[in-house]
Amino acid sequence: MISSTRFRLTSSLVLAALAAACNGPAGPAGPQGPAGETGAGGVGPMGQPGQQGQPGQNGQPGQNGMNGQNGMTGPQGPAGDAGFNGRDFRFTGSGLVVTVLDAGIDDGGTSVDLLMADQAGRALDRTGTLTEGAIAVSLVAGYVEERSDGLALQYVSYTRRNVTFDGGTFVQNAADTNGTWTELGTGVYRYRFATPMPVGANGGKTHSIGLYATRTVQGVRAVDNAVFHFRPDGQPVTNTRELVTDQACNSCHTRLEAHGGARRDVALCIMCHTDTADIDPETGTSYDFKKMVHAIHRGERLPSVDAGTPYHFIGFNNSVIDFSHVKYPGDLDTCEACHQGPQADRWKTNPSSQNCSGCHDRTWFASATPPPGYTLHSAGARTDAQCNTCHQDGSFAPTSTAHVSPGRDPSRIAVTANIISVPPTPPGTRPTVTFGVNVNGQPRDVLAARMSRLRFVFAGPNTDIARFTSETAENAADCAVLTDGGACLERLDAGVFRYRAFTTLAPTDTGSFTVGMEVCSTTDAGVRWCALNPVAPFAVTDSTPVRRRQDVTLAQCNSCHQTLAAHGGTRNNTEHCIVCHGGNLVENAITPVDGGSITAPAANFKDLVHRIHATAEYPSPLNNCQKCHTATAYSLPLPAGLLPSRSEVRTCSSAPPDGGLSCLPASTVVTPVFEPATSAACTGCHFSVAASAHAMLNTTSTGVEACAVCHAAGRTAGVDSVHAVSP
Repeated sequence: MISSTRFRLTSSLVLAALAAACNGPAGPAGPQGPAGETGAGGVGPMGQPGQQGQPGQNGQPGQNGMNGQNGMTGPQGPAGDAGFNGRDFRFTGSGLVVTVLDAGIDDGGTSVDLLMADQAGRALDRTGTLTEGAIAVSLVAGYVEERSDGLALQYVSYTRRNVTFDGGTFVQNAADTNGTWTELGTGVYRYRFATPMPVGANGGKTHSIGLYATRTVQGVRAVDNAVFHFRPDGQPVTNTRELVTDQACNSCHTRLEAHGGARRDVALCIMCHTDTADIDPETGTSYDFKKMVHAIHRGERLPSVDAGTPYHFIGFNNSVIDFSHVKYPGDLDTCEACHQGPQADRWKTNPSSQNCSGCHDRTWFASATPPPGYTLHSAGARTDAQCNTCHQDGSFAPTSTAHVSPGRDPSRIAVTANIISVPPTPPGTRPTVTFGVNVNGQPRDVLAARMSRLRFVFAGPNTDIARFTSETAENAADCAVLTDGGACLERLDAGVFRYRAFTTLAPTDTGSFTVGMEVCSTTDAGVRWCALNPVAPFAVTDSTPVRRRQDVTLAQCNSCHQTLAAHGGTRNNTEHCIVCHGGNLVENAITPVDGGSITAPAANFKDLVHRIHATAEYPSPLNNCQKCHTATAYSLPLPAGLLPSRSEVRTCSSAPPDGGLSCLPASTVVTPVFEPATSAACTGCHFSVAASAHAMLNTTSTGVEACAVCHAAGRTAGVDSVHAVSP
């Protein structure tokens, strides 16, 4: 279109130029002649385009299509609330830390100011609107009652609830959750309790606010507890109740927790578990902390349980919480195991009938006539004010003497022993051990003053113990007078001796072996006191002795057991335990009657200990492997060369003589069963049929295990992740 327009403009200019070429005046115009032929000249160059003209007016818009009929517009509603102030919460992470900034009681009631943050200290939004995971907070409040001499007693709780059962109403301590929240700043909130708290004359006593809070981020729940002390009169807090500590409890429990895991702080527990307003209405059992905790730990040894009455509570949804089967792993007389902190000695200085009746729950103190099933206190009815007359330190029957731990026993005999050296022992030869013994700090001549027990255990190889021999040496001959070359003791110095063993190593033995000692002294009253078992490696074919790997430590065991001891107290060191409890050791089992079979289970240390802890009332999370194990001892794959665990199926092939209950060894068929090392370790706790089948299916016919493919660290189901303790 543009090209044809330009062409027409150029043709007109040519015609005008031809007309201007004629001479003379112009005559009248004649009629127009016919058009001449087009000239032969080409089209001239295109001229410059003119300026663009003004745009014309827009045309009228077309009509819109038909719409549906609109309804009438309603009146405008009120303005909405103002939105949140702009804040940057994009970088908050998981976890929860609630810090109490301040608390007080005024005319408006009781309030507490809290800072809520993630585990890195970054502020959180309590409602979960601006940061992931809403925070649920429950609070309790009370004051510490005081004795006339100012001794801190138990809490009196302000926050309570009524519980109805069997037509009666019971008052229990509880939490306050329906108060009001006010945001004071980024992550800072004030909570005002709904519960009224009439302080009255108690304004000078220690008041406390405790809380337990939870937050869930990506399916993982975090928990935090806090307790804050203050005095309504504004004076400094000088009186608190601190008889036990979290650290003392968690030495065994790893992480003390109750009521679904949200309550973890002993200082919080004692605010609700008081001697007032805390009775389980279904059973009548007291929730008082001192009575409850003593009774729980004595468990199966409670006099009431011995008499046939279970020690239990009825919880939510009628769940039965029974502690009648609890076996305390330590020494119940070791009160200091739990009683730690600023007021740890109060079990010695402030005995009371309430404290004592937690363990002695069938001893009656209140009157001269006990109810059926109770025994009157040996000194008759007594009030708490009279307890110290007999039972405080310095009196004639102090609690500290009645409850004597081994370390505090005044009759204790301190026995120590050490292995000084074990020279290399080539295959086919007999070991010799140089050792020392002290009794009450003095060197002991074990030839002139014999020990009640002196035993040596030789075992190996240290790659994994396959066999052991035990030799009794307390009555061994003096090497100076022995003529037959047998086992004997040689005096080297004061308290230093050399033992020449009876055992001869096999010609095929290699590597390194281990020797352990058992040394004890017994009092005239028959009380045995033993040294900690010394253990030492010795070379057989190795250039230097190589110790057996250490998968557990005695200190880890004693965090619960306090003083681990077995077999009458003579074996008290885990490194000595494994000298006997190797892969080929089998538990004793009654041989079955004619035609029957019975399985004697493996007594390998890992099998035995896993089985015991998995089936007992274990107080710590079972998946917390590091509670017992050294840092890498449970990592997969296990070291090469470990022995499988041996168990035995024993079948009686003939009738027992004279109708006896067991077969003679000669008439018993023993079928050994071997379980590879990794499977044996895992099925000690995971002992279901499905778990055993899983282990078998992932083991070849030659005993090669594929466990590490999935369960090594960092793998799909690595032990490090599936056995990680939840936060």
